[in-house]
Amino acid sequence: MTATINSMETRFADMLRPNQLMEGDLVKVEGEFFTIKYVDEGEEGCNVGLINDFDELIETFFFDDEHIELHVYVE
Repeated sequence: MTATINSMETRFADMLRPNQLMEGDLVKVEGEFFTIKYVDEGEEGCNVGLINDFDELIETFFFDDEHIELHVYVE
């Protein structure tokens, strides 16, 4: 994780299926935090655009039966 995310406190909120994700959600994938840019549903899952702390877009695919960790910022 980068310093920006490390300096902000987050909490685990829920495990979501790909079709439950929304633009702006904070998710943890393979130990790293990302912000959801877009979710495009398909027949077997969702194409998801993830933004990392360096504003880089990472496109990935999640199958319908996968679960993704949703996190929220704590003030």
